[in-house]
Amino acid sequence: MHPANRWSDDEALSAELVDALIEGPLYDRVVAGATTAFRTHRRMLADDDQMDFILLSLVHDSRISGDVVGVRDRTGGAARTLVFHGDDLGVEVEVQADAIDGQLVPPRPGQVIVHAPDGVVTTVETDEVGCFRVELEAGGLLRLECKSAGSRCLTEWFPW
Repeated sequence: MHPANRWSDDEALSAELVDALIEGPLYDRVVAGATTAFRTHRRMLADDDQMDFILLSLVHDSRISGDVVGVRDRTGGAARTLVFHGDDLGVEVEVQADAIDGQLVPPRPGQVIVHAPDGVVTTVETDEVGCFRVELEAGGLLRLECKSAGSRCLTEWFPW
């Protein structure tokens, strides 16, 4: 049967799409991602201390709004700006190819812990106005845990 004729049949096309997705790298990536998400969620539930966090809301993403004018990393490419807000503590970050620069909001000293789905990546102290820099190799998902003056919060996961 000619390929054009096969694809005019919805059932045949659907069967080919199922075969293409079930076998191969995409299926493996989906299963691996789901497994990692499940394990991360279970680990957080097992750690009662994690339940005390305030989950910050993503209120600005330069990739979505397109507001990257004037924001450049050292390589000349556009950096990604993310702004997370909570009730009494938030964080603004600029995600670059090799680092994350950020500041706690409102500005104050504190600590930032970088989490990957499989655990803590690194911990950094901020300066007196809440600024920090984390140098990392890109790849995967990250979230930031921010602590300052009795406040603790956690960002949503974001791709790195």
